[in-house]
Amino acid sequence: MRGNAVAGGTGGSAADIADGPDPGDDLERALRGAHLPTLLMVLVHLTGDRRWLSERYRPARPRGGRDPDDGGLPEDVQQEIRDGALAAVHRWRSGLTELFVPSRSDLAEMMGFTIGEEMSTEYVDMVAEEIGLADRDATWDRLVVPQGRSGFRVLVIGAGFSGLCLAMKLERARIPYSIIEKNEDLGGTWLENRYPGCGVDSPSHLYQFSFEPNAHWPRYYSTRDDIHGYLLDCADRYGVRDHIRFGTEVRGASWDAGTHTWQVEVSGPGGTGEQLTADVVISAVGQLNRPSRPSFEGADSFAGPALHTAEWTPSLDVRGKRVAVIGTGASAMQLVPTIAGVAEQVTVFQRSPQWAVPNPDYIRAVSEQTRLLLDRLPFYSGWYRYRQFWLWNDHIHPTLQIDPDWPHPERSINAANEAHRVFLTRYITELVGHRPELLAKCLPTYPPYGKRMLMDNGWFTTVCRDDVELVTSPVESIRPGGVVTADGTEHSADVLVYATGFDAHRMLWPMRITGRDSDLHEVWGEDDARAYLGMAVPGFPNFFTLYGPNTNLGHGGSVVYHTELQVRYVMGMLRAMLDRDLAAVEVRRDVHDDYNRRVDEAHARMIWSHRGMDTWYRNRAGRVVNNSPWRLADYWRMTRSPDLRDYDLEHR
Repeated sequence: MRGNAVAGGTGGSAADIADGPDPGDDLERALRGAHLPTLLMVLVHLTGDRRWLSERYRPARPRGGRDPDDGGLPEDVQQEIRDGALAAVHRWRSGLTELFVPSRSDLAEMMGFTIGEEMSTEYVDMVAEEIGLADRDATWDRLVVPQGRSGFRVLVIGAGFSGLCLAMKLERARIPYSIIEKNEDLGGTWLENRYPGCGVDSPSHLYQFSFEPNAHWPRYYSTRDDIHGYLLDCADRYGVRDHIRFGTEVRGASWDAGTHTWQVEVSGPGGTGEQLTADVVISAVGQLNRPSRPSFEGADSFAGPALHTAEWTPSLDVRGKRVAVIGTGASAMQLVPTIAGVAEQVTVFQRSPQWAVPNPDYIRAVSEQTRLLLDRLPFYSGWYRYRQFWLWNDHIHPTLQIDPDWPHPERSINAANEAHRVFLTRYITELVGHRPELLAKCLPTYPPYGKRMLMDNGWFTTVCRDDVELVTSPVESIRPGGVVTADGTEHSADVLVYATGFDAHRMLWPMRITGRDSDLHEVWGEDDARAYLGMAVPGFPNFFTLYGPNTNLGHGGSVVYHTELQVRYVMGMLRAMLDRDLAAVEVRRDVHDDYNRRVDEAHARMIWSHRGMDTWYRNRAGRVVNNSPWRLADYWRMTRSPDLRDYDLEHR
């Protein structure tokens, strides 16, 4: 039974699944632990029977970031769904039925049903891509460089998530390219960050390429090693590694208006210099690639190992050591609970407390049965991803808008934000409230989501340990044997760790990118980067940035999704250049300025403009430089297809 295909979709990868081995009895066992709201959508695909969308089977709406497997359904209904799924799978694998591909209206109904609320039709086409009903890159596989442009070449800077995503698409399109990578291996931040406890705080099944789903994540929130391994597998599968020059760093790039090319200066192993030529240069270095280390008096005098979390060496053994950790952000919240109890003493120096949410899935393992369902059931992986996509992204966006009439702006920005504050305050109090002096240190005074929201990795129970001390007096200086705070106390330490984040505002630093008339850092200044859609800057033809200004997702979700949208846009620009024989494309100044005006106006209404806290999202002038103010639906629409009217074009 078939409806009308959504956005030209053909049913995703179901045919590949059908060709796999019969899971047999394993499937029945796996279904016992299935995520039932997801399984219901699979049932609709397998049977085309709309009764599975009736009120009897309607899942409860997820609340508080929780998405329980049983969907809040009675046990007898749960078993009915599992039995129906088992029978439907056997009929489908026997060739007695074919997959139902929903129409747009069918898909909108299914989207709302599984999530427990009415969904806007504006999400239908973008969700169809996520589920596998439509190809986000439907036309790219027909792209071949015209014979007259055989010398056309793209140079990519960086082989992290963004650079690899772009490289895989360039491979598919058969566009010649090279990647310049400063490290000795690929992976970017997931190569460099190796500190104990390092992992992702987005759901694993969302923090992956939609076109390369991984059904075998061992945890719902994966560790650094698993993520890096995933990137290595993707690169090998697409043959990307052969295009990467490792141990090579871009020093600068200059636009040559006469030849319409970029002259790129690189420094290879041993400091050897070389100049490369490219038609298009794309920066994929992102925002979090240069560690930030505060300057303290006497820092160089520390007698023991002193390192940033992004410079952690596996040989460092903290067993029996006194460890001082400066910072309480995302990396510290992962590191400290991991080393507490291993080190003799951990002293944490906090500038400001952090809101952290409880999440029972954070260290939860994915069962073999669940992996089987993700791997073998048609559309199970896609619909599971959709639920995370909605719960951790646009679903949160309305709660981050400032209510100008809200009577308590000193602690929250609207009624929903106040409810978040009350819930999180209660949660922290339950864990730390037996120690009032520590509770005062742990409770933030700024609104939730004002800074990056963190996952509680056992942080609050860890700071209650006798061998862990949370210090709120500011760090004043470093001495050979420890850290001195403003109250005059010297805190002894054998190891000093800077968990102090990155120079996120100094984008593309220290590269010198020289366009038609100016250097990019002269245009941006020290900390005020701006770009159209986060990707294009006037005066810099044929130059694009991935994970550039105002593209960080501060309201949750996965930056990988944003990366895919940006890569699709850039690939669309490359296709336009080749199809129309364009020598140069340069975003118009008025388009760029109007876009950034709208970005600033949107941010003025959002929580990150709240003056009650410091955040790395804002620069010294208070402008939000890093985060996107848009819903994913907005940015998906903006980047779906390049509008060449936004650009000045030069033909060859």
